[in-house]
Amino acid sequence: MKDLIQKLTEAYGPSGHEEPIREIIRAEVESLADEVRVDALGNLIALKKGKDGGKKVMLAAHMDEIGFYVRHVDDKGFAWINPAGGFDPRNLFSRRVLVCAKDGDYDGVLNPGGKPIHISSAEDRKKVPEISEFFIDLGMDAKTAAKKIRIGDFVVMREPFLELPEKVVSKALDNRIACFVAIEDVRQVQRRIAVFEPSFTDCEVTIEPSFAQTSGPLPEGWTHDGEAILVPCSAGIQAEGELAVVR
Repeated sequence: MKDLIQKLTEAYGPSGHEEPIREIIRAEVESLADEVRVDALGNLIALKKGKDGGKKVMLAAHMDEIGFYVRHVDDKGFAWINPAGGFDPRNLFSRRVLVCAKDGDYDGVLNPGGKPIHISSAEDRKKVPEISEFFIDLGMDAKTAAKKIRIGDFVVMREPFLELPEKVVSKALDNRIACFVAIEDVRQVQRRIAVFEPSFTDCEVTIEPSFAQTSGPLPEGWTHDGEAILVPCSAGIQAEGELAVVR
């Protein structure tokens, strides 16, 4: 179980570039489902057929993760970014990231521009920078960075899976843990019911995931009279020693 969760969470797949994570999910469900396909929006859809007249259940999860896109490479070789999804800038200082370019992946460190804390004013220290103020230091000279990094290259967090005594820590637990649930459902469900399992794209950058506009026909014999279970993540907020769960 943990091996699959680790594989899913460590895979890259920000909104609009879900190909790596989609192929991992496809490999897991292809031998379990009766039909597997990818629609025009990049959604991965798996169907496990049940008995005629049995229940029909859609179990839906999104597979994309929050990330960034390169918007500019400056004359010092720093890559400036735009977000793909919602980030809290307070969590982004000195974070290791991976820039996924055409000819390979490049490590870098994410930080905001501005004065170091030991020479900044008390007022400056209170300010929380905007995402637009963050850049990636790739450790390259400007000429090399301009050659290797292009506008539009996607960026993901460089965070390995970590197992703690009673928890796991990783990037992309939202919503790869739901992808894990969906895969295991396809693996374990009996043939008394039919399971329609889509893994959706673009949830982190739209009001609704792309299942709202899934392209292509429904599986043969499938109608809209079934049941749907959406598997999102809840936010855990640690405040003054108490855990509040926001649903």
